[in-house]
Amino acid sequence: MNSSKSLAGIFLSIIILFSISCTQKKEKASDNQPDTIPMALKSLNKRLKKNPQNIESYYERANWFIQNARYGEALKDLHAVMKKDSLNPKLYSLLGDVYLNLGKPIQAEEYYSKALHRDPTYNDALVGLARNYLVLKDYDQTFALTAKAITHNALNPKAYYLAAWAFAEKGDTLSAIKNYLKAIEQDQDFFDAYVQLGILYGKKQPQMAEGFFKNALRIKPNHIHTMYLLALLYQNTGQTDKALSAHQSVLAIDPNYSPSMFAIGYIYMADILDFQTALTWFDRVIQLDEKNAAAYLNRGYCYEQLGIKNKASSDYHRALNLQPNFQKAVEALQRIGEK
Repeated sequence: MNSSKSLAGIFLSIIILFSISCTQKKEKASDNQPDTIPMALKSLNKRLKKNPQNIESYYERANWFIQNARYGEALKDLHAVMKKDSLNPKLYSLLGDVYLNLGKPIQAEEYYSKALHRDPTYNDALVGLARNYLVLKDYDQTFALTAKAITHNALNPKAYYLAAWAFAEKGDTLSAIKNYLKAIEQDQDFFDAYVQLGILYGKKQPQMAEGFFKNALRIKPNHIHTMYLLALLYQNTGQTDKALSAHQSVLAIDPNYSPSMFAIGYIYMADILDFQTALTWFDRVIQLDEKNAAAYLNRGYCYEQLGIKNKASSDYHRALNLQPNFQKAVEALQRIGEK
């Protein structure tokens, strides 16, 4: 085996760890520019202006706000109808959704419970509370609530999806796949279920995984993270040309998406053995994130292979300073005669 490629192989897990640690930038709509208001919201605003007593329109607008992460405005609408519609389980279920999305599971549980006190079979509250328990890692409660939801409403893709997620968390991959498949059987445009199936099939059945990722992209063609997962699938199955092309497609949409930059650098370093080109990609990652220990480690390896020991040493030390327990950086320094 080529010694350079063998050494480069020690960094394989870093690309996955790097992608997990990165977060995508969220686009924020400007509330001060009327032209940016989506048509759905414009329609709801117009409806409420015409009839301010239309409670259902408040619920619809609150739900729109929740779906678009505008939780303060959702709360404002829901509190506006609380005195007029206090017996409606929908009110409390939507409040539960707001607090769950705000990362406040105790308040969320309180409101979901209020909804179920008013209607024990209210599906949105059952599913919402199941999701709340999933966040809390109480999988038994998640299973109990999703089962109850499905008993009362057999056509329930969200309940199957949550049960699948809980099974996956418990390591029961077969049951997870079974429930994800049930979810997409009931809703053929269930984006998140396709993505999770792609992830679960990725290690052992990459062709199946590719199909699921492509189905997800059929629904959301420019979803950056799913495009990245598909590129990573090609990369991990040795389809280098496809991987490079897929990562470049990601960067065509978001030129600053550093996980794909890192991945391209890794391909040139570990698969193509073009260390000079790999350097340029790790440079770009570091320009975006000066505290990225993995990028310094890989750039140091490229310098090492190019015979530029002083720069390799500097990058390895930088990686170790950023992450003091970084064993691969320790091993790299030992390899070049330091530490």
